[in-house]
Amino acid sequence: MNVNIESTSALGRKITIEVEPDEIKRELDRAYNELRRGVVLKGFRPGHAPRNLLERFFGDQVRSDVIQRLVKEYTEKALDENALKPVVEPEIVTEETELPRTLKFSAVFDVRPELVVKDYEGLKMPEETVEVSDKDVDDALERLRERQATLKKVEGRTVVQEGDVVLATVEAFEGEKSLMEGKAENRLLEVSKRSLAHGIDEVLTGAELDREVRSTRSYPSEYDDKDLAGKTVEWRAAVKEIYERRLPPLDDEFAKDQGDCQNLAELRDRAREGLLAQARAEADSRARQGLLDLIVEHNPVEVPESMVAREQRGMEAELAATLRAGGLSEEQVAEQVRASAEEFRTRADKRARNTLILDALSEQEQVEVDDEQLAERIGLILRQSGRGRDRLADFYSHEENREALRRSMRREKTLDSLLDKAKQRSREDAQSASA
Repeated sequence: MNVNIESTSALGRKITIEVEPDEIKRELDRAYNELRRGVVLKGFRPGHAPRNLLERFFGDQVRSDVIQRLVKEYTEKALDENALKPVVEPEIVTEETELPRTLKFSAVFDVRPELVVKDYEGLKMPEETVEVSDKDVDDALERLRERQATLKKVEGRTVVQEGDVVLATVEAFEGEKSLMEGKAENRLLEVSKRSLAHGIDEVLTGAELDREVRSTRSYPSEYDDKDLAGKTVEWRAAVKEIYERRLPPLDDEFAKDQGDCQNLAELRDRAREGLLAQARAEADSRARQGLLDLIVEHNPVEVPESMVAREQRGMEAELAATLRAGGLSEEQVAEQVRASAEEFRTRADKRARNTLILDALSEQEQVEVDDEQLAERIGLILRQSGRGRDRLADFYSHEENREALRRSMRREKTLDSLLDKAKQRSREDAQSASA
């Protein structure tokens, strides 16, 4: 193996590798011998098919597999021998692939910057006071009631009122052209601004049963929904049934139905405890980020471009999946992803910077996550995954995915440890001041 290493930038590296012909021949022979044992060709006993026929029928696939294996093997070997650790999987560029005579390729990647984190040992972080008011508890119980509401068909009233739930068909037109891929037909809709966009709640309010209502609305050119932006739209709606949402009474019986509560007072206590736990978790999250921001501010670091690009691609893929699930077309998805590119770039840079700092701190503080802790976290993820359990179990059966989770857990553990120490310093200061 002939290896040449170039520095393309302060953090960029390019390794050019040329595999010796003897090594290529060895791998080809191994691949064809393995293929011969498993393939059956007419006229030949299993395991006795001649090499020339195997090359004729399977040569392209074998060469592709051999190239893939050799590229992986020799890239890992070159990185290990030269103590190079890419921050992101190297980009492979094949240059010569005339097997078995030659195989030449390049691996292009960024290395992790050398970093010693400073000025973090004495940082302090006062604990945020967390409170839950009676109104917060009332609101939480009201949301619980709403989740358990039932619908009762309205008798004796034929006109829709705000807050009703209706069985209706709704469609939008520009002239006689429908603006919807498929009209909302026989849908249950809550007639409220929180549930219906584009002013459809106003179209439905006052509508009569079994009589089509039409209402024209104009939308500004900068309107969020690009299908409606700058257009004058006629909404057509027909209501078939009207329902009222009935909330269960907030009493001791309701409390008993929630489990582990004997009366309303106990349910209120449980709701308060849940809100306090949530508020404390949110306060801790803000404190972690605040502490990390301080550490990053004190430790400027050059961020590898490939790290930022990977983080940005992940954000874009997440947004695209959400938009597709919401029914947007591929054109709309691409447009919104493009519109978010600058924001994603900024967030990706910050996320990559945080990762570099936390990884360096994990090394300095000698923070480790053992196999037992890793297995416990994977078990928790699988228990909470519902119908996606099998898919996630397969995902974490791969070593690289388990190691990625281990690294993430190390960062969490490191930041939690630093936050505990910063809070303790603040408590000690407060005690000294009051003494």
